[in-house]
Amino acid sequence: MKSYLSFLEGKARFTAWLVVFFILLFSVPPLMASEMKITAKFFGITVIVTISTALWIWRIQTVKRMQRKARIMLNLNDRFWLNQQISFYKKLSSRDKIIFEDRVGLFLAEISITEVGKAAPQKSTCLYVASSAVISFWGLPYWNYGELSEVLVYPDNFNEDNSIDHKGVIAGKVHHGGLMDGTMVLSLPTLIKGFVLLDASNVGIHEFAHMLDKADENVDGIPAFIQGEDRLVWATLVDREMRRKVKQSKFNPYGLTSEEEFFAVLMEAYRENPKRIEKRYPELFVVLEEHLK
Repeated sequence: MKSYLSFLEGKARFTAWLVVFFILLFSVPPLMASEMKITAKFFGITVIVTISTALWIWRIQTVKRMQRKARIMLNLNDRFWLNQQISFYKKLSSRDKIIFEDRVGLFLAEISITEVGKAAPQKSTCLYVASSAVISFWGLPYWNYGELSEVLVYPDNFNEDNSIDHKGVIAGKVHHGGLMDGTMVLSLPTLIKGFVLLDASNVGIHEFAHMLDKADENVDGIPAFIQGEDRLVWATLVDREMRRKVKQSKFNPYGLTSEEEFFAVLMEAYRENPKRIEKRYPELFVVLEEHLK
């Protein structure tokens, strides 16, 4: 989304310059009518050459920015695997399954997946990661993952410094800023567990929910797809829930540590068990349904 917005900003700037060029071009006839014919011809040729060069440069940059890699086509075995392992996919209509597969293929083409300790990632690992992304963004008119360029998949939970030992407690992380700004880190056993247990806890969906939150460059628990007055409604509802004591709240305690974690935990439950969210948090459910259906 960020790259697309940058493209639109660049297009607007170019349009403004184009208007200036045409104004200059239309000033040539008055000069031709005067005694400054040689100056007018030189001026006109210069403007035309400049416009042509600018159009050529803009076309090259536009194609370069908007060009996407060809989707990786899923085969019959891949579709069978999705049907067996990804409950969300299994419940989709035939038409929506095609869309899901298409977005998985696009993700695999654009985002690098590195399975730490292996020369190449397992196909199942890639499908787990890609499915997490597609499920998180499902229902939105776009599925651009911002500046994300790589997902590192660790063989176990890890520490704050991304090292692995028996004390590791972190299962997923999205970096905000720094050299790893475009990197996500996931623990493979916890990632798989989220799709097996279906207990409204899924680290893949959780971390990609953070990407949704990060899309407007403000990691504040209010995702970019919530706009206008709904942002205030959302903030008010979240604040009310977070003010409850942990024992009084029906929410996962980790989601009460901050607004951004609240949203990520809510998205896990919403994607895996929407009826549960509708029953326990009807007002929050309504806002999500309005934007993600």
